[in-house]
Amino acid sequence: MPLTVRRDHRHEFTVISIIGEVDTNGASRLGENIDEALRDTRPQLLFDLSRMDFIDSAGLRLLVRACDDAQRCGGTCALCCLRPSPRKIMDLTGIGTAFDIYPTMAAALAGGPLESPASRKLS
Repeated sequence: MPLTVRRDHRHEFTVISIIGEVDTNGASRLGENIDEALRDTRPQLLFDLSRMDFIDSAGLRLLVRACDDAQRCGGTCALCCLRPSPRKIMDLTGIGTAFDIYPTMAAALAGGPLESPASRKLS
């Protein structure tokens, strides 16, 4: 499935919805949306992964960079609605431990409960 990226504002968050497969071919599209969202003074990024089917190393690198950049600016970054296949990739690489992960969009917007909290910094 080709990659579609949507960006909108909900409450204080910039929600970046990733639909389809994030691979080298679509990474630039995702990167452009992330760069635009990071222009906020204190970016509060929330990645909705409910319709993301696959993510490769290029996509993982973008998510890590986005969260690192948001935190460096005094903002936050979290993931929600992680599907089994992308979760497996994140678990195998250990990258999933770098993110606060919420089970649903509603939980993320309300600030909890977390499915799994970030337990380490990767940068």
